[in-house]
Amino acid sequence: MYKNILAIDTSKQYCLITLQKKKHICNIVYYCPYSHTKYLLFLIKKILKRQNIFLSDIHLLGYNLGPGNFSSMRIGIALIETISYVFNIPKIGISHLMILAEKSWKKTGIKNIITTIKCDKNHIYFALYKKNIKGLWIGKNTECILNNNNFLNKISVLRGEWVLLSDTNQDLKQNIKKLLNKDLKIFFLQKISNSSEEIIHIINNMIINKKKINKNYKINYMKNTI
Repeated sequence: MYKNILAIDTSKQYCLITLQKKKHICNIVYYCPYSHTKYLLFLIKKILKRQNIFLSDIHLLGYNLGPGNFSSMRIGIALIETISYVFNIPKIGISHLMILAEKSWKKTGIKNIITTIKCDKNHIYFALYKKNIKGLWIGKNTECILNNNNFLNKISVLRGEWVLLSDTNQDLKQNIKKLLNKDLKIFFLQKISNSSEEIIHIINNMIINKKKINKNYKINYMKNTI
């Protein structure tokens, strides 16, 4: 049983660290653009000290495996790999798009989530996630890179009530609104909490449901470019 879980997220300009000690959860959020190397290990030591626990007491490591800022992601994942190897602690990477789905559901209560992350000027990382009756997210196989036109095509065939978590530009947002009708409702969401606590929530749901956790899960988004 994974009672003590340490999770980190370095996908953006923050160091996000969450520690679950038994059933108690503690968070650290620290704004450090371009300085993750300087602060990450220090902040992990700080949260461990705050909860009076050692790395050797951690049962599981969780982390955001991307997509995200390349340099900061590399720093975070490298540190998790090192801690996992030195202390022989299993690790689990969770897709950034799934983490965003969890954040969206937590804020809105809506179980159908469209998650996107800007890739470049003309492309976005995209996924459709649905929370099932057991509280698990279904949708890993939908993760891909889309150009703007194909993104709109994906939206146009949806039915029901959805949340779109996106940093899309206003023109694209207006085009999405034109697709809405009595069979499709989309709620636009942009501001969400800066926290890595959702990583632990996702992992705990997997554990509760006795779902086999792929500790080496990776997605090659370029192979899924549409």
